[in-house]
Amino acid sequence: MSIDELLSREFDRSTYNCLHYSADCWEFLTGDDRLKKVREDAIEGQSLAQIFREFRKCIEATVAPSIALMDTLDGKTHMGVCYRRRLLHINEAGCQFLPVDAFSSMYKNMRFYQ
Repeated sequence: MSIDELLSREFDRSTYNCLHYSADCWEFLTGDDRLKKVREDAIEGQSLAQIFREFRKCIEATVAPSIALMDTLDGKTHMGVCYRRRLLHINEAGCQFLPVDAFSSMYKNMRFYQ
């Protein structure tokens, strides 16, 4: 399956950020649209745990699609989709699809959910 169409999206902090992008990627790869129902304020709040109760936590980066949650170095939550042990995510620099290890200097506490 080609993910090329996912790599041309443009970041906008208020209208198309990591939550929106992750929801699009997750639906494209799995057909599951649950992330599209998540509110942005839930990502930083306690309700995040409730959202991921429906998912199974994985020990490490996955080959099959999984939702990746991580913390930025300044403590904010960031989201992406792990696919083929690579992180598909968006930020101010644009879309990226790189091995999970390539992000170890920018993000900490990476967790994966299927």
